[in-house]
Amino acid sequence: MSSERELNRMVVRFLFVVAESILLWSFLRALPVVCAGNIAGIAASSVLIIFTMFFDKSSSAVKSMWGKDGGRAFLIISGTVLLLIIIYCIVMSVFMAKAINDGEDKKADAVIVLGCQIRDDRPSKMLKHRLDKAYEYLKNDPDCICIVSGGKGSDEKYAEAEIMKKYLTESGIEGSRIITEDKSTTTKENMRFSKAILDDMGITGNVCFVSDGYHLFRAGLIAKDEGLDAFGLAAETELRFLPTYWVREWLSIGYYFVTK
Repeated sequence: MSSERELNRMVVRFLFVVAESILLWSFLRALPVVCAGNIAGIAASSVLIIFTMFFDKSSSAVKSMWGKDGGRAFLIISGTVLLLIIIYCIVMSVFMAKAINDGEDKKADAVIVLGCQIRDDRPSKMLKHRLDKAYEYLKNDPDCICIVSGGKGSDEKYAEAEIMKKYLTESGIEGSRIITEDKSTTTKENMRFSKAILDDMGITGNVCFVSDGYHLFRAGLIAKDEGLDAFGLAAETELRFLPTYWVREWLSIGYYFVTK
């Protein structure tokens, strides 16, 4: 009976290690991209794997700490903080997922495409997906104008907006419909500088912005801060990058609320 119980424990532990290894792999897939998202994901996945593989020793250490006043306080505080983090991540994920679908079937007088990294004189894959989403929208609404928003990064030869406009015009969108905003380096500046252009043009109707789905919730909050009544359109995000950037967005949203 005891041997059967031990076998069941080994099977359960093995299944947990497999699941945790898949989680670790989902963050490793984003390499060579390295950011706070996959660093946090790799670290958390690795800790889970180590804890599961050495569960008996880990549980003994926890029981030993619980028997000491200082250790018990540490475990209670650590457990509470961990629970709050999990609740925060779940709640933010719900808001992020909801924002992805909020913009479907809505009409806008202007589309703002939020910039992203370029490769020499071509958009990166992520930026291309954003531009392709904007292209679809602009083709379906010939009266809508477009602001391509993105400045020149320290490792870039051209302003992102310049390359974005070139891509859209080569795709068939009339250059007269595209306004370049080539000074911004953050989402906040994307929204602020684009709103100034819209104000100068006298456009006060509905506005939408295009970015990756995981980014829409925070971008929407920033747009509201800058006085833009705007909704988001979700561009495609490559599956291998999604876990990394989703976790990074949790951190970015937290930073937004702390520094707001």
